[in-house]
Amino acid sequence: MARGRYRLRQPHIRICAPETSSEDLAAILEQDGCLVLNNFLSSDQVDAIDDDLKPFVEATMRSNSEFGGFKTTRTGALMARSPNCRDLAVDARLLSLVKAFLGAYANTFQLHVTQVIRVLPGEKAQLPHRDRWAWSQLQLPPEEEPRVNPVIAKLMTEIEPQLNVMLALTDFEEENGATLIAPGSSELPDDVELPREAFVPAEMTRGSMLIFSGSVFHGAGANDSNTDRVGLNIDYSLGWLRQEDNQYLSCPPEIAKEFDPELQSLLGYQVGGPSLGYFTPPLPAGEDLSRPQRALQAPARPLRLDSNGFLKSTE
Repeated sequence: MARGRYRLRQPHIRICAPETSSEDLAAILEQDGCLVLNNFLSSDQVDAIDDDLKPFVEATMRSNSEFGGFKTTRTGALMARSPNCRDLAVDARLLSLVKAFLGAYANTFQLHVTQVIRVLPGEKAQLPHRDRWAWSQLQLPPEEEPRVNPVIAKLMTEIEPQLNVMLALTDFEEENGATLIAPGSSELPDDVELPREAFVPAEMTRGSMLIFSGSVFHGAGANDSNTDRVGLNIDYSLGWLRQEDNQYLSCPPEIAKEFDPELQSLLGYQVGGPSLGYFTPPLPAGEDLSRPQRALQAPARPLRLDSNGFLKSTE
């Protein structure tokens, strides 16, 4: 049980139609922390995503940790690898919901995580957690267990930092490891000990979508079946926070320059606030502060170091 009293606020996950308004969906997320959008993509659309990503997913090595699992794979760099994932990331319905749910805390938003999570047969259930802990965990040596910075953790309770999207690339069933989520747990303290009955399997058909906040407790379920459970994870966060996936390395300017401006901004090629995200091109001399979009427009310029280790022009 919890340290303190815990009562289930919403003992099931609400199922919503894709045409439900962003305002109504945001209201459900505020109360429950999660919902399922039924049949968000067609079978053909899911097939197209599968075709884009199959060689990358099959080549991905398994995780090797108690938290990440030993029979789970996580395949990233989806924006660079999949045109159909790029289309999904800028889907007007999703972006409208991002603004409705996170708009009180920022006026710019970004892609926080893009990955395919494949839970293989025999995998154990993941430890329950909150995704917002990504910003409050202390950096420790690998041999030590992660610890939460209490000061940052308290700050995170004052905002909602992210909105998570999990598209079912296979059916999600309790037997094959559907995400276990605790509706109504968003406002509970970090050290709460939730009973097993607080968690509900997010069962949904292929093409449907689990949407949940960064504050709700959840974790992948155990896969007791003989088939893989595969989900496409696209998460959005406030534009002034550090991204979990380093999108500038996954999609450097030479790749991102080919994308639509809306997607470029979501990758982080935008200022996240009045003074967040500017850069100065290293050459030529005399260059001034520029917005990140400038890096996508300027021709690539090879850089070299002089004998003192300073940048010099190749011209």
